Amino acid sequence: MILKRKAAKTSVTGGCFQPPVSSHFKAEFQKRVRATTHNSGARSGFTLLEVMLVLGVLAIFAGMTVPSVMRMFGQQKLTGAAERVRSAIASARIRAIESGIIYQFCSETNGSRYVVVPFEPDHANSQAGGQGGGATLLTRAAGRLPAGIAFSSVNFRTAAAPTTTGAPAAATASAGASHKLLPGSLDGLPNAGDLAGANWSTPVLFHPDGSSGADLEITVSDQKMQHIKLHVRAFTGAVSIERLVAGKR
Repeated sequence: MILKRKAAKTSVTGGCFQPPVSSHFKAEFQKRVRATTHNSGARSGFTLLEVMLVLGVLAIFAGMTVPSVMRMFGQQKLTGAAERVRSAIASARIRAIESGIIYQFCSETNGSRYVVVPFEPDHANSQAGGQGGGATLLTRAAGRLPAGIAFSSVNFRTAAAPTTTGAPAAATASAGASHKLLPGSLDGLPNAGDLAGANWSTPVLFHPDGSSGADLEITVSDQKMQHIKLHVRAFTGAVSIERLVAGKR
C-alpha cells in the first residue's frame, strides 16, 4: 500500500518562494501595527509643562548672556571713540609738520566735541613769483564722540618724587579748563558759531618739528564709568592708548 503525503500549501509570488503564514501570526502582527499607530498619533505635540520648561531655560540663558554682550558692545564703543581721538590728535601733529606752524587739538571739558585748528593766526602765502599774495586758510577739522561718551579730564604728566627703587614716579596735574580759541581759529568749519561758545580744555600743541608742548593725559569715559586714557609724549608727539578700565556693571 502506497501512502501519499499531503503536500503543504505553498505560494509563489514573483518567482520567490514564500513560506506559509499562520492565521494566528497574521492577527498578532496586525494587532501590534494598530497599537503602534495609535501611540504615535497620541504623541503629536508637546505638553504645556514641557513648553514652560523650555521657555524657563531660555530665559535663564538670556539673563546670563545679554548683560555680557551689552557690556562687550559698550567696551567696543568706548575703544572706538578713543581710537577716533587718537587719530584726531595725530592729524594735528601732521598738519603742524606740513604747514610749518603750531597746531592744537582741543577737547570740550566734560563734553564730546573736539577740534583741530591752528594755534597761531593763518599767515600769508605768496603765489609763484611773489605776486598776488593773499591769506591762505589752513585746514581745520572738528568732530564729536559717540553718544554717552565724553572727555572726563586732561592732565599734565609730571615727574614726582623718586620711589623706593630710585626711579621717579609718574604723576598728573589737572590742566585748565578755560582755554579760549583765537578769533578766526574756527573759520571754515560748518558749526563755527556753536563751537566758539564751548568750554575748551588745555590744548595739545604740536610744533613744526612734530614735538608736543608737554606730556599730557587725556581720559575718555562713558556713563558706566568705564574709561580709557590717551598719553601724548612731549618729545616725539606720539600718542598711545592704555587698556580700557572697567567701571560699574
